[in-house]
Amino acid sequence: MSISTRLGISWAPDFQTSEPTDTLVLTGRTYFVDQRLFPQLTPSPSPVSWAFAGTRSSQPVPDKPGYTKCSWTHFVSSVSFKANEKPVDEGVLGPHPTWPDNPVFALETGRMVNPDTGVLTDYKEHWQDNDAKEGDEVVFWEYGNDETGPDNRGFVGIVGQHALGVGRVNGVFWTWRAEKAEDGVWKLERSVLERDGRRRGWGLLNLAFDTIVPGTTVVDDEAVSGQGFDENIEEPRRAWVPREAWKVPEKS
Repeated sequence: MSISTRLGISWAPDFQTSEPTDTLVLTGRTYFVDQRLFPQLTPSPSPVSWAFAGTRSSQPVPDKPGYTKCSWTHFVSSVSFKANEKPVDEGVLGPHPTWPDNPVFALETGRMVNPDTGVLTDYKEHWQDNDAKEGDEVVFWEYGNDETGPDNRGFVGIVGQHALGVGRVNGVFWTWRAEKAEDGVWKLERSVLERDGRRRGWGLLNLAFDTIVPGTTVVDDEAVSGQGFDENIEEPRRAWVPREAWKVPEKS
């Protein structure tokens, strides 16, 4: 489980490192939400560079202590893909060459689709990973599934004091970012709302943790989404289901 911020990225063939986005990734045991927004003062037709969510798997790299091979399977994304596709990014995480003895920093190398070109490309990403604190709540919610496809699927990830929402409704993309203030109130940091102005899944942030049972609890979309619902827009009923719900254990 981690709260990751990106420090820079470079693409083949020149591998010139820069950081054009404000990137935050929340990762649980299996699920993740990855949101990459342009800085607020950046002139752009959309504040979203790329945002997606799905599942993550990893395994140690043989004969390379400290290195992990990871794959990220996209279930929904700001970059459209067909219902029968699930884009997969693959990379290797290892010590950062600038801070080789500091586990907070990591270098990721691999191949993924460049959102600017749509082409599978070699890359290097520089990360700072911060573990959630002991006792912090980790919850990942989902609506939709393989049958509804990527055009009607969404996720909310909560790790400690940070939360990200990403999804699509009838093909229209939405995303938001939130942080819990010292008074315990969730504050909206960045938001990109779909046509009906709802903040999908926002109410999930305030549900009592003890009432959440992974795979069993079901919450109606309208009950936990923001105001502004247009009754003239017909939508199928969507139900949020928790895929993970656990607290960071104490260190032994």
